[in-house]
Amino acid sequence: MSDNVIDAQGLVKYYDGRCVLDGIDLAVPRGCIYGLLGRNGCGKTTMIRILLGLEPPTRGATSLLGQDSTKLSAQTRGRIGYVAEGHNLIQNYRVRRIISLCKGLSLRWNNAFFGRLMETFHLPLDRRVKELSAGMRAELNLALAMASDPELLILDDPTLGLDTVARRQFLELAIDLIQKDDRTILFSSHILSDVERIADRIGVIVAGKLVVDCELQELKDRVRKLQVLFEVEPPEDMYLTEIINRRTQGREMVLTVANWNAQKQAILDTFKPVSCTEVPMTLEDIFIECTRPSAEPAAQKSEV
Repeated sequence: MSDNVIDAQGLVKYYDGRCVLDGIDLAVPRGCIYGLLGRNGCGKTTMIRILLGLEPPTRGATSLLGQDSTKLSAQTRGRIGYVAEGHNLIQNYRVRRIISLCKGLSLRWNNAFFGRLMETFHLPLDRRVKELSAGMRAELNLALAMASDPELLILDDPTLGLDTVARRQFLELAIDLIQKDDRTILFSSHILSDVERIADRIGVIVAGKLVVDCELQELKDRVRKLQVLFEVEPPEDMYLTEIINRRTQGREMVLTVANWNAQKQAILDTFKPVSCTEVPMTLEDIFIECTRPSAEPAAQKSEV
């Protein structure tokens, strides 16, 4: 039996003739914190909804906790926590009523654990949802998602709309909850520093394809950005493979290359550059390079 908590095989999704997801294969092992990245409209939320069985794929198969996503039982759903983008809750309901409703629908509600979360958040039980701040709504959503001690927690841009302080508080709590148990997390966010802080594996969707799928540290080790200066104009062809981006200005060339190694360094040295300086990159820098319109799909899953 596979120990993967999340599986997708050949996942394809079309909307009105447009391909949103194009043959995605994904395997997330138990205990992994997986950061799913992509530009707006790339299909992240669509993929999450398909995984949760909230909409069907055009082709391919997905499963959560070993069960087909299109046939998730109530028992399996009870093992999954989900915080959706926008924190949509019934606006006119008071917090107390929302909690009572969710508790009544849950198969695995942990009252003691939920009580500790509520003490941490100091949420006003008698206030209506529409009267809560964005940070409070995010905290309430997380508390409700965590109330059943889920084995799998899916967070779809959970800090969207939060200010810096509220976002940091939310993440610190999420990290604390994650570290206490061997949970599996799928975390999608537009804020790359948040993902870099908690994820140990990264996936990047570009043009419907999963072009990056590796451990965070491996990604940082594999992608290099080099600032290269030549005595005259840079050569038109560097004869290097897996160039993600290349920009030239005067005698200077800035190269972003996947899977940099001694062989590629030796090829570069044959052009006798005056200097070659490595530019440090954060996850956000790597993401921008990999998703630029000029970026080549070298990337990202390939090996030299």
